[in-house]
Amino acid sequence: MERSFRKLRCLFLVMLILSLFSAAAWAADYSAGLNSLHFDIALQEDGSALVAETRKIVFSGDHLFSRYGVNNGFTGPRTFVDWQVTIDGTPASRLDAPDNDNRPENTFLVEDTDGGNTVSIYFRQQGDGTRVFRIRYRIENAVKLYADVGEFSWNLTGETGISDIGTLTATLTVPEGVPDEAFCIWAHGPLNGNFDKQPDGSAFLQVDSVPLGTIVDIRSTLPAACFTGGWEQEGEALDAILAEEKALSDSANARREEALRAQEEEARARAESEAYWAAVRAEEEAWMEAHPVQSAIQNFCLSIYHASLFYSIAYQPFESIVAYGGPILVLTAIVGRLLRNKKKLRHTPAQSPQYYRDLPDHRPAPAVDRLIHFYDGRSSVTRQIPAALLELNLKGLVRFQTVDGEVTLWLNPRLGEALFPSASPQEDGAQEQKQAHDPDDQEILWRFLSGAAEGSEWMALTDLEQYIRDHQEAAWHFRNDFEHAVQREFQEQVGTEMVRRPLLGKSWRPLLLSAAVGILVMLICMFSFLSSGIFWSDSLCAGISAFAVTVILYLLYRLGRKFAQGRCEILDQQSEDDLALWQAFGRFLNDFTTFEDKELPEFSVWREFMVYAVAMGQGQKVARALSVKYPETLSAQTDAMSDEMVLWLQNMTYLDAMDSISREVSAARQPGAPSSGEDSSGIDNWSDSDGGGGGFSDSSGGSDSGSSGDFID
Repeated sequence: MERSFRKLRCLFLVMLILSLFSAAAWAADYSAGLNSLHFDIALQEDGSALVAETRKIVFSGDHLFSRYGVNNGFTGPRTFVDWQVTIDGTPASRLDAPDNDNRPENTFLVEDTDGGNTVSIYFRQQGDGTRVFRIRYRIENAVKLYADVGEFSWNLTGETGISDIGTLTATLTVPEGVPDEAFCIWAHGPLNGNFDKQPDGSAFLQVDSVPLGTIVDIRSTLPAACFTGGWEQEGEALDAILAEEKALSDSANARREEALRAQEEEARARAESEAYWAAVRAEEEAWMEAHPVQSAIQNFCLSIYHASLFYSIAYQPFESIVAYGGPILVLTAIVGRLLRNKKKLRHTPAQSPQYYRDLPDHRPAPAVDRLIHFYDGRSSVTRQIPAALLELNLKGLVRFQTVDGEVTLWLNPRLGEALFPSASPQEDGAQEQKQAHDPDDQEILWRFLSGAAEGSEWMALTDLEQYIRDHQEAAWHFRNDFEHAVQREFQEQVGTEMVRRPLLGKSWRPLLLSAAVGILVMLICMFSFLSSGIFWSDSLCAGISAFAVTVILYLLYRLGRKFAQGRCEILDQQSEDDLALWQAFGRFLNDFTTFEDKELPEFSVWREFMVYAVAMGQGQKVARALSVKYPETLSAQTDAMSDEMVLWLQNMTYLDAMDSISREVSAARQPGAPSSGEDSSGIDNWSDSDGGGGGFSDSSGGSDSGSSGDFID
């Protein structure tokens, strides 16, 4: 293939490997998983329930965890009282109010909400380790008391949580003296759960690997006479509860039987397949012993045949086009655009010196920033505004001064009116003859500064910053007009061309490549099953399919290349020559400290050079370097000391202030734009008995009360 395709393939492999490493590193950064969750629930004669939750959490990584919380939801007159919490067996003290800022260790907090509560446990865990949290409480009115039955229904898990649950267990105990036949209990959740009813008036359930978001709940009924209190309900409910649970149980049992039959059928088919292939292997081994040369050829071709690429191309042509064509088209287009090298399309400059120690021309400094960054698109208004401000300083329109330690900007309104006269009423005839005036970037900047000064001849730069913050719409319009003016000035002096590289090579190349692939696939298919003979028709079909698929994949690759390359805008020959000289001038600014003093220009020219140094993002660096290369100018008591650039060299505050102003303008928002921060269950279930005695069954949607999940941070 072409060299560019090889680069594309290598880059894709590198990106894939890096993404895998990054994903693995991110996944292994830190975690907290609920290893086990156990409930001890004891129903009381007064209709309440004593509950103890034991939550074992395994930590990994260096992240600092300091709060673990459990959410509960409930309906009706139920209340939670008598809270107790232990951390690794040590009792935790209860707080009266939340303290999420300090999170005092070994404390807990209970926050009641409308229809729920949240238990927050404060602790400290950094690094690998295991912590055990035990939460005890009493639920008043836990039992719904009907005329004929008392019902207890409770969620053990919720729809949210910190992780999957490794093992979930629960023990439910009923009051003493309850006849075994009168005690019914059910549980709802995944099909892999186990549920045992004990003769001592208790029941135990266990389910391993509970997926995150799976609701597991239990439901129990006892005679109403077993309770002296509870949440009183109207009417009778036992028959309806038994009918509902039997329907759920029958459905789950049917699903279990179907799954069991499927497993048995799969095992029988697997056994038959193993017997068949054992006979085939025995016959093939006998042939290989009798034909060693043909056997070696077959093994070689078979190893290639079993490669997914050749097999899919040979026998799954449509799937191969979808599987390989889509990625080839997308990756070629995306990566091709990233790697597109305009240098191959650009004109060669007439001269490209290493250094150029004079200004190539006198175009506006902001337009130089646009030219320098024509190909990389990194021109910035934060460099252009300070450069334009220095150009106004060169013309005498503005000057800088430090007043009481604060940088102050002085304006010259008379000169400003002379250079940028205000619009005045014109007679109709004269107005028609007047040409439309498009202000340049300096005029736009001058009018913005004059408006910010509000008639005064001076203002502190801090006041200008505040004006920009308070007048976002005016600042945004200024920036928009300024950028359009710079773009217009750039286009007036820079010529561009639209070019396109030849995209299609010689037509015989893809056909030859595809034919070679087709013949190779055909030969591989022919010699892959020599022990059973040569299948001419199948091999020929495989070769033709491989030929067609390769042609289509190649065309998709070329289509991606075409989209990636498209039409490119480049500089014309004259502008390319100008760019080379400006780049050489930029290298001179960057490296002029390495020059001999005799090779450097007079100090006076640096005042104009500084304008372009700021536009190129080297203002601070050049200013510091000038104080080193021209020390006599700074120390001598000459007229040069009145030059404001000398003041800049002695105090970088001026350049810092200009940068600050440009950043404030750059951050101005478009009118009406929002500011930062403004706003512009299908689970499997379980069963193993009928609905009367108890067992796991299909989920009925969960209880109306119980756990609603946990969180950790």
